[in-house]
Amino acid sequence: MPKKEAPPPRPWTDDLEADLQRILTVGEECISAKELQSLILSKGRGTPDDGPRIRLYDGFEPSGRMHIAQGLLKSVNVNKCTADGTHSTFCFWVADWFALMNDKMEGDLQKIVIVGKYLIEVWKAAGMDLSNVEFRWASEEITDNAHIYWPIMLDVARRFNVTRIKKCCQIMGRLEGDLTAAQVLYPLMQCTDVFFLKADICQLGVDQRKVNMLAREYCDAAKRKYKPVILSHHMLYGLKKGQEKMSKSDPDSAIFMEDTVEDVRRKIAKAYCPTAEEGGAGEDEKPAEGGDDAGKESMHLTEDTLKNPILDYVQHIVMSPPGATFTCATSAAPEGHTYEKYEDVKEDFLAGNITPDQLKEGLIDSLNTLLQPVRDHFTNDETAKGLLEQVREFKREATPAASGDEAPKVFRLDLVKEGVVQPNSHLVMAPLPNSNPTMQSAADMLTKLKGADAATPKVLLLRDWTAIVNNALDADLKLISAYHAILLSTLRALDIHLHGEDDAIMKNVTIVLQSEAILKDPSNYWISVINAGRHFQLDTVMGGMKDADCVGKVIGRLMMIGDVLGVNPKSIALEMDNDGDINISSAIANMSLGDDESTTTSTEATLIQEFYSVKLSHPSLTSILPLPTITHNVSSPNLALQQPRESIAHKQEIDEYFLTDDPKVNGKSKMKKAFCEPGNIDFCPPIALLTYFGGLDSGSASASAGKGVTISRSPENGGDVTYTSKSQVEADFKSGALHPGDLKGCISTIMVEVLTKTSEAIKNDGSAAKGVKMLKAWEKKMSKQKKK
Repeated sequence: MPKKEAPPPRPWTDDLEADLQRILTVGEECISAKELQSLILSKGRGTPDDGPRIRLYDGFEPSGRMHIAQGLLKSVNVNKCTADGTHSTFCFWVADWFALMNDKMEGDLQKIVIVGKYLIEVWKAAGMDLSNVEFRWASEEITDNAHIYWPIMLDVARRFNVTRIKKCCQIMGRLEGDLTAAQVLYPLMQCTDVFFLKADICQLGVDQRKVNMLAREYCDAAKRKYKPVILSHHMLYGLKKGQEKMSKSDPDSAIFMEDTVEDVRRKIAKAYCPTAEEGGAGEDEKPAEGGDDAGKESMHLTEDTLKNPILDYVQHIVMSPPGATFTCATSAAPEGHTYEKYEDVKEDFLAGNITPDQLKEGLIDSLNTLLQPVRDHFTNDETAKGLLEQVREFKREATPAASGDEAPKVFRLDLVKEGVVQPNSHLVMAPLPNSNPTMQSAADMLTKLKGADAATPKVLLLRDWTAIVNNALDADLKLISAYHAILLSTLRALDIHLHGEDDAIMKNVTIVLQSEAILKDPSNYWISVINAGRHFQLDTVMGGMKDADCVGKVIGRLMMIGDVLGVNPKSIALEMDNDGDINISSAIANMSLGDDESTTTSTEATLIQEFYSVKLSHPSLTSILPLPTITHNVSSPNLALQQPRESIAHKQEIDEYFLTDDPKVNGKSKMKKAFCEPGNIDFCPPIALLTYFGGLDSGSASASAGKGVTISRSPENGGDVTYTSKSQVEADFKSGALHPGDLKGCISTIMVEVLTKTSEAIKNDGSAAKGVKMLKAWEKKMSKQKKK
């Protein structure tokens, strides 16, 4: 069938050119104008009414006050971008969820929503045409679509290193060396907003430029065809000398939308208004103690050596709307002269034809004229009036900071309340997935699960979302699920082999899939994660990580705290994570936190302990959320077949058994090549595997009574011998009474039996069987890519 011919390209018309030029006036920078032109051509004026529209986005947190740039300048910009016939929609992301997280309005979401509605009324009164505007409330959108939003965030995080995300952190006004862990999460979430809202254009301020550029870089990394256009509007100077931008914390640094006539006059009258460039930093320009103002160098993209906030207001507030004029007294026209171009105002001011006082007086009149409709709206409109009264009441009701006696509010996922887990459980976290799960990993899991007494409920957490953010198996959920299916089926088979049907551990273990658990109450879970990040400095969470490492690992560690809070266990068994901050080989067995003894610990355990000790130390909380005992179960049997390699890159297939090994192919062949130096009992893999899989008494406190293993030997070598303990085997092997060949022959038979059981378990589990094929195919694909 012949291919359908593509329709001819739309002609570029004068109307489309007018739309392009009008929208470009919104931005101090556009990346890129060519892409914007293509966007207008494909979705803009003249395209079908029921077809896709150009989507622009900006976000705001309902924190109670709106400065004039957010009110008037944004209204003008929205109207330019959504002018009649443009076929565009401006989406405001109302970040009420973030306001809740930041404890605005005492953490009362209903109050925050009311403040948000009040701010919308401000825009309406300021002249914003809302016919092509939509408001999306984060609290509703993120909660209702958590299964969409958070996986996007995790995918963004896995694709960037810490260094790149640090560069975005000026959106919080923070220096790179003084960041909390949560402050690397915020730009990841803002980047996520772009794609969650399906924005074509990011229409935010220049101060947000780096995180918007991150969204474009993400498109390259994720192989997304269309990148968002970045249309960055100008940042107004603060009214005081040296203020690169306005500040909500300094009322006199800006004009606010609720300012009275008198407020406007007072602020503008005393505002900084230089008539010529001044060299050196003034008193107000000196950096705050402890460092420079983060991101100061990129608040403005156009060179301005004068930095006069009064002229800035004239240009970007008064004269920004199409056809706007500015009137003020001049030396030639004391009664007032009306300007149609900003450049003429600036030229006359610098020439001395307009004095600072005359310029300020003209601005005062202009600003009060622009603000008067807002004042009238909140006086005459009953809905707006009611919202304003409520917001004012919230401010009056604002309580002082909580005393030390008051219990802090704890946001967390509660899986006990949700009926997912039992209270006072023992929590074990499955390892992050890989393409070739090892016998060692299964043994470690069983040893950790066995670490709690039989009466304690046990939980095995499969961390699929943590796997995504750590880029495990290329963050492919199908592959991650395949790994978990293989792990569970083989765990159950090994469990029965080691402990028997009646005493099997796994039959009393609750399996929890992390993503399903999170989606029970995603809002509280992620607030708990972010609150953990707000508590810790980034460097603390990173531990031995480097800035070149993936930032996803930071997010994964914060998620672990959220996971622990969700399960609220009595005890946890963790892995020793070697990221440079500890030497695994010298780790102390059965390390526990909460005791007085000096111990070696992982970064994760340290974070959990400190968070509980500091954030959950209130007496009313310690009984509800007690610090769990944390163990690092490094006493699991070492099932390695070869001595340690110099690096992971040098590891080989013969180094250990894998859960997917073919019993006929690998059972004996790997053991035949295993390290087994005569007389060496310090490192003897056959003895270690015989002890574990043969059921010998290992002498450890958690070991089962020895079952007894018979090693077949020829009469000239002493005949068959039965061992019940590891010590017996070691004694004979050390003395030479037990030959390496006889030892290997016995354990080879046992390993064939073990691998046969795991192989049958996989074959009888459709998901696991399919999973093996998927992981092997992926491994083959990765191997080919490495060779290219």
